[in-house]
Amino acid sequence: MDQQLKPLMEVLATLAVAKSYDLGPAILISFDVESPIDSPIPDLNYAKQLGLRSRVGFKRLLEVSNTYEIPFTLFSTGHALLKECRGHKTSVKILKGNRKYGFHVSEYFWHVIDPASNYVEYPEFYYGDLIKEAIKSGVRHEIASHSFAHIPYPLVDDETVERDLNMSIEALQSHGIKPYSLAFPFNLVGKTHILLKHGIKIVRIGHKGIRNVTYKNGLVMVKTNITDLGINSLRWWIKIINLLVKKKTLLSWYLHPITLYNDKAYRTFEEIVKYMAKKDINFLTFKDI
Repeated sequence: MDQQLKPLMEVLATLAVAKSYDLGPAILISFDVESPIDSPIPDLNYAKQLGLRSRVGFKRLLEVSNTYEIPFTLFSTGHALLKECRGHKTSVKILKGNRKYGFHVSEYFWHVIDPASNYVEYPEFYYGDLIKEAIKSGVRHEIASHSFAHIPYPLVDDETVERDLNMSIEALQSHGIKPYSLAFPFNLVGKTHILLKHGIKIVRIGHKGIRNVTYKNGLVMVKTNITDLGINSLRWWIKIINLLVKKKTLLSWYLHPITLYNDKAYRTFEEIVKYMAKKDINFLTFKDI
């Protein structure tokens, strides 16, 4: 319980001093759609388990969205959108370390498992079919970029980011999607000039900062207030939602589909969304900002 008090107090403190917005009260609910092989997981069976759980969670988030007609922003890695992957460069050079996420100046293999697979053999590694379900649902979801290979943009060179972002955009375009928004992998912000060059207008960042929305070098930057079910008590969520309505401001909450694999977490998520849907709150996607 104590572990949740800190994020609760941080959210309440942020909302207490937040400015009002014309679109407020509003909430942005987003999901980071990542293949388990968009990370250096060396155990194939473990990666497959994670992938299957993510698919269950993805289907559940769509069920909640369809039930309450609420749009989500789905930030997907490009790799997770492919129908097949027949091999490509799987390592990048880390030029600057980051202690929090364990990055050192070295060669970083974002993908330890051989990527030469396809949706038919390994559906647990690819989510393009579920993205199509989201698009066809009739709910106005936004499908956006979470990079191609989930690499830390500020820790690598411009050429690496340029290549990765191009591959992300191509993967999205193969589904008829033009991306306007991006969620930085690891919430590490950087290379914003490259994002602007490729038409990215809005980015989701981490928990740092006082203001929920800021503007930097032509980009709209949206702060994260809550991650996954770091706050999982409906009673506390009611406090947050009531303050959100009172202040007529914005709240950004992002999760991972795998979070909803757990039955209790899924029920809690639906209870929170159900309560929100009863209030006078605008449910926005990032490109609505």
